[in-house]
Amino acid sequence: MAAAAVRHRTVEANGISMHVAETGPTGATAAAVLFVHGFPELWYSWRHQMEHLAARGYRCVAPDLRGYGGTTAPPEPTSYTVFHIVGDLIALLDALGLPQVFVVGHDWGAIVSWNLCLLRPDRVRALVNLSVAFTPRRTAEKPLDYFRRACGEDYYVCRFQEPGFEEEFNSLDLKRFFKLALIVKTTSTESAMSLTKLRANKKEITLPPWLSEEDISYLASVYAKTGFAGGINYYRCFDLNWELMAPWTGAKVLVPTKFVIGDGDLLYHLPGVKNYIHKGGFKKNVPMLEEVVVIKGAGHFIQQERAQEISDHIYNYINKFHKVVSTPKLSKL
Repeated sequence: MAAAAVRHRTVEANGISMHVAETGPTGATAAAVLFVHGFPELWYSWRHQMEHLAARGYRCVAPDLRGYGGTTAPPEPTSYTVFHIVGDLIALLDALGLPQVFVVGHDWGAIVSWNLCLLRPDRVRALVNLSVAFTPRRTAEKPLDYFRRACGEDYYVCRFQEPGFEEEFNSLDLKRFFKLALIVKTTSTESAMSLTKLRANKKEITLPPWLSEEDISYLASVYAKTGFAGGINYYRCFDLNWELMAPWTGAKVLVPTKFVIGDGDLLYHLPGVKNYIHKGGFKKNVPMLEEVVVIKGAGHFIQQERAQEISDHIYNYINKFHKVVSTPKLSKL
């Protein structure tokens, strides 16, 4: 994607400075799409979708979330609850003069987007979420207890709870880390984001056609400056989010929704997830869920690995919400 096609700016929102990338029209009349990235990513993960939708008349807005890239990274882990992140996005929309947007999320960005729809459905016209399905708040079990029970203490989500764990990334060759993190497919929780296994992997890495050395260099250069603490702090708020979201126990996502996941994504293979997605549980909690798409052979970073396919899925879904205005026929005199 040509650099000139992307506009970058800093927006003051919710007490922090947010780096925002934009493509497409700038006027208030264009339909806008808010892209919400995950870990370990940046706005850059959406480069293909931004190009695709901008060419079709959509205003595309992709911030670096709190703690990432060019956006402020508060030092306290407790500053990364879903209320903080959703608050940032609402303040960003206000600053940009966008009363309502289409929302597209992936990974942690999907979790944030589900919560955006729970807390402020009035600001979301429709949602396309990737990789992480909405799951209701479990009253009997905290999230970290679930991950420890289902995946074990060595699961990366559990390891991220260790104070100072982010320093483990300092000794990594970041270019090699991002190559492995983005392209290695695994359905084993033992291998997911395991720094020990990543270090032990000495195999020569051949990048797939969908990922370039330029892409890797961009990610590595940004994370070399910022570190990983901001992104890891999202995981450290899992249980705090559980406590704070108590008033929304049993709440449903009442926004038109499409969900896409790859069948090679680890998250699709966690215990009970397939049954939940396909046997009614997901639809019960997201009553306006209209489509579920499982893409064969696709891994977790699906919007990059299957860029054109995901771009088409997003466009075809959100485009149907536009009102078609027919030209009135002139009557013959």
